[in-house]
Amino acid sequence: MACCGGGYPEDRFQTSVDKNFFCPICTDVLKGPVQCHNQHYFCRACITEHLKNSQTCPVCMQELTEEALSKPPRIVTGYLDGLMVNCDHKERGCVELVELGLLETHISVCEYKPVTCPNERCEAVVNMADLEEHTSEDCEYRQVYCEECDENMSLKKYGKHGCFISKDVQAIKVVLFQVQHQVREMSNTQKEMLEAIKNLTTASKMSTAKGEAASTNETKPHGDIVVIGGQNGVLMSSSWLDSVEVYSLANRTWSKLAAMQEKRAAATAHLYNGRVMVTGGRCDRSNVTRSIEYVRVRREEPETISWDEIFGENLGWESLFAEYGQYRRRPEHRNRNEFSSLQCRLPFQCCGHKTAILNHQLWLVGGIIFNPQRSLNASIHMSPIHSLRAYSFVVKCQMPKSLSFHGLEIVGNELLIIGGSMTGKSLDAVSTVLSYNTATNALRELPPLPFPMLDMATVKFGEDVIIIGGTNKYDEYLNTVFKYNHKKCVCEQLPGMKHKRGGCAAVISGNKVFVMGGYNKEQGYLSSVECFDLESQIWHELPPMNEEKYKIAAVLVP
Repeated sequence: MACCGGGYPEDRFQTSVDKNFFCPICTDVLKGPVQCHNQHYFCRACITEHLKNSQTCPVCMQELTEEALSKPPRIVTGYLDGLMVNCDHKERGCVELVELGLLETHISVCEYKPVTCPNERCEAVVNMADLEEHTSEDCEYRQVYCEECDENMSLKKYGKHGCFISKDVQAIKVVLFQVQHQVREMSNTQKEMLEAIKNLTTASKMSTAKGEAASTNETKPHGDIVVIGGQNGVLMSSSWLDSVEVYSLANRTWSKLAAMQEKRAAATAHLYNGRVMVTGGRCDRSNVTRSIEYVRVRREEPETISWDEIFGENLGWESLFAEYGQYRRRPEHRNRNEFSSLQCRLPFQCCGHKTAILNHQLWLVGGIIFNPQRSLNASIHMSPIHSLRAYSFVVKCQMPKSLSFHGLEIVGNELLIIGGSMTGKSLDAVSTVLSYNTATNALRELPPLPFPMLDMATVKFGEDVIIIGGTNKYDEYLNTVFKYNHKKCVCEQLPGMKHKRGGCAAVISGNKVFVMGGYNKEQGYLSSVECFDLESQIWHELPPMNEEKYKIAAVLVP
């Protein structure tokens, strides 16, 4: 007899099956058993198929129709239902042994049951237990949302979508810059080793006396680096700092100045008319200031200074206080290295802003405003220093977007506004570079940075701007260094720092860049200081600051 495959193969059962319970047509264990009037048992599917061609019982050869088939005695079905059998989906991984009478129920809920993915155009067949993971994570036809263009689409389409490709290109750029940085670091290490070998060779040929004489002939850098305020994480109550440190380039030592009158992080600082002037900044978790402080640091000046000398002879004491409607006794003298507050203010409480002094004018660009609600500044403000007051600031230009924690450098009559964040968060970092001409009041966009970044330090070197460290839009802290030339529209990567630094500060003296403090996830708040020689392209470690801190301001006092 031809086998129609209607029964259960014997090898699926845990124990051997009585030979009386095999279908004579398919020779397998009965499935859905029925009987003829002479009690010959068959699988329902097998006998139904047989009767399509012959109207007789294949065993007794008596006349038989499908309507004449009947259920076998209960003893037969009871025996069969009690047999232990493997699941239909054993080959897909199911190891369950179930009673034959419960097999169909088990199969309907078996986690190894094959199901087809419901996502449109997907024909994948997976186990029922894996369906949710497949449809939500693995299926290339699952629906995803593109935030850039506000559209739902399949993942397969999204992978070829312009927005996704641009992100992929951006990620590749980041990896490429990291690889380039590693190559440069290896090159720097090689240079340092060669330099050390050269020095050892030279030293072996010279006497100790000649070596000392030669060292005295070297030109030592002069001046001081003043590092102001910042933030650290020692205690929440002391996270924001009013401390001021000074590094002597000649002696390579750190010392402390008197503290500021207010704690300040993410403030700005400038050297003007022999004084270090500090503006704005965050004082603590909930307070931001608009005040301006100053301290006299120029060595050749006398030990005392009158307040009307703050910004030159054009600014008299009366003009400073006229807006307050009352005469105050003029403090004739201030001790050097002691901070004092100006009665004039910025136009609003802000931090993460940038300021520049050009042609005796104070320029204020971007920042996070607290007045009293938090908002973002997209304006470029200016006030003449000789009449510096909150109401003397005027809006000179509107930028295309709000910016904070950006870079700002003066090149000629232009303000270069570099990178930053539209919201103060890493996710909203930008790679744009803007040029604002203070003479013509024209704003133009320049070629962008290699990738979005914020909270970096910048210094000017000739017509180039050196961009140091910071954070990218993935909240990764950077040790990258770039040289940006706005006239040539070229951004060149320089050897990276030894440490990743976000919220660091930098100054430049001659062809040497000094970078202080900052933060990274591996080391936390930093007190370390590095020096980069733009000629030899090598980084060197310098003595660390007294405090670990970031979001600091720094100025060079020649």
